[in-house]
Amino acid sequence: MKRISRAIAVTATALAVTAGLAVIPVTSASAAVPLVNCSGDALIEKSFDNGTDWQMCWRVDSKHGLVLEQVAVRAPGEDAFRRVLDSVSLGQLNVPYDTGKNVWNDITSYGFGNQYLQKLSAAECSTGTLRDYGQAWSVTRRGVTTNYLRTIPSLCITDTTRDMSYRSHEQTWGSIEDKPLFTATGQAFNLTIVSKVDWYEYATKVEFTDEGAISFNLGATGDISYEDFDADATTGWPVGTDAANYAASHWHNAFWRLDFGLDGQSLQQVEQYDSTLGEPGEMAPLMHTTGATIEHPANLVPAADTTWWRVVAPESRNADNHARSYEFVFPGSQLYQGNPITQPLISVTNYADCEQFASNNLNPACPNLSVLDYVANSADAALTDPVAWVNSGFHHVVRDEDQSPMQTHWQSFSIMPRDWTAQSMSTPDARTCINGDTGGEIHSDETPCEAVVPTEPEPTDPPATEPPTTTEPPTPTDPADPGEAEPTLTLSTTELIPGESFELEGAGFAADESVEVVLHSDPITVGALTADGSGTVSGALKVPTGAPEGSHTVVVTGTESGLTAKVGVTVAAAAGTAGAGAGLLASTGTALPIAAATVALVLLAAGALLVIRRRRRSAISAI
Repeated sequence: MKRISRAIAVTATALAVTAGLAVIPVTSASAAVPLVNCSGDALIEKSFDNGTDWQMCWRVDSKHGLVLEQVAVRAPGEDAFRRVLDSVSLGQLNVPYDTGKNVWNDITSYGFGNQYLQKLSAAECSTGTLRDYGQAWSVTRRGVTTNYLRTIPSLCITDTTRDMSYRSHEQTWGSIEDKPLFTATGQAFNLTIVSKVDWYEYATKVEFTDEGAISFNLGATGDISYEDFDADATTGWPVGTDAANYAASHWHNAFWRLDFGLDGQSLQQVEQYDSTLGEPGEMAPLMHTTGATIEHPANLVPAADTTWWRVVAPESRNADNHARSYEFVFPGSQLYQGNPITQPLISVTNYADCEQFASNNLNPACPNLSVLDYVANSADAALTDPVAWVNSGFHHVVRDEDQSPMQTHWQSFSIMPRDWTAQSMSTPDARTCINGDTGGEIHSDETPCEAVVPTEPEPTDPPATEPPTTTEPPTPTDPADPGEAEPTLTLSTTELIPGESFELEGAGFAADESVEVVLHSDPITVGALTADGSGTVSGALKVPTGAPEGSHTVVVTGTESGLTAKVGVTVAAAAGTAGAGAGLLASTGTALPIAAATVALVLLAAGALLVIRRRRRSAISAI
């Protein structure tokens, strides 16, 4: 395990104990420590309705501000927590102004703790819970040292929700009223502190979801400083009456330091994936995605919008035998090009205890170094214990609406579980049988759910004569229940010509149900008709132009009842003139609706195979 620096003054330790806060001891790099070795108010635990649990330790550092350590998640159905992050905190906030007159490094020059940490009111944490934190520090001015000691409510823990975490309307090819419908509201919670540095106030917020995702957010609010009205039309924006005053635009380059500890594994790797357009495909160019392991510490710049990265523990496997990992997700990060430090989106280094800040490092063991130095100094080392320095950049062009107070503007990114579990942590019980290719549609009307495997009827020999053929209905097994009788089917001709129409009549289907017409043996959807109130269907359909010559079977299936009827036919060569097929009967009965025709064409293009008759097989269980 890594050594977690605990450079806290003795007075601060005493204060924490007095305030009832647990103090996490220093541990050596090789020591085996409990998964979470904090308690009391230093411990944060959360359980969600879907069975996902989180636990972690928190503290406020004088410079970093909010620090989370030993961050672990337990997926539904698992007995133990799995570590995601050994620690996470802000590593720098670099603020260069477009005027070129100022560059601030708010973390190392000031800090988000001590006197900069703000007391939160009950009103601004109205839907959450406040936790106190105690700090002690000293300030020396003009040779006079003043000691400060205080405990204030500083952490707000808030439960949140997100609408439509997922939605799946079970595929029945029926109306929008069909059931079942699987949908849910997602759950999350966030941890927030506020720090005031000069005119700006910064909200540090980290959110954890019931799906195992973590998002990192920095919000800037407060006020525009009167000293910042020193810009012109190219370096700022007019704020106030007319164009008399230009407020300077500036950048917020927030570096987060993520020390990964995936499942407590000693070997972790960073992988980069790039997607590029390739050769033409049937409908669109092929997109090829290739991955490569980042072998050594490196500064990573996206090759394109399709570049992405993940941190993976190759020896930790989920139930599908896939390596567990977390993927970086950026909704949008602007990279400041005026400083080499802010040009990479991510810098990855091996864990080193003294490397605490992305620039102007304050630890005396690595004085004044930056992420560029960390990478350069270990460029030949194998990258096995990654720390990710993530640059979440935002260019703030001030506007009239920033007065006053300034509306909070956020800069964010997330890490998402990729193959952490074999299925989503929120998979409902009725969908647990879905894992990989099911080989058919899923129907959840049984417990556990089952796969309905499409089956293809055996082809029949075409009739010896060409006159219209009618299937003979068998005697119903129960005269009182005519629904048990097999439906009948009649075609105007059994000699079908691609591109030409034929007449179809049938009876014995469910009242008002949609009836699908498919040409077998290689299934080709011909169209759909709608039965009337007595279960009778009739209408004209066109033979698909791509229908192959030879013996086939027209199969008609009720989409609700599952009842089928079939007639053997022969598909002849396509007509050579426009007049071919003119002797066929005109269209009568129910017309094919436009929407149904569209669906039929889409299914034809996709080679979809409709379910002819439901045949259940044994339930497919999640591995």
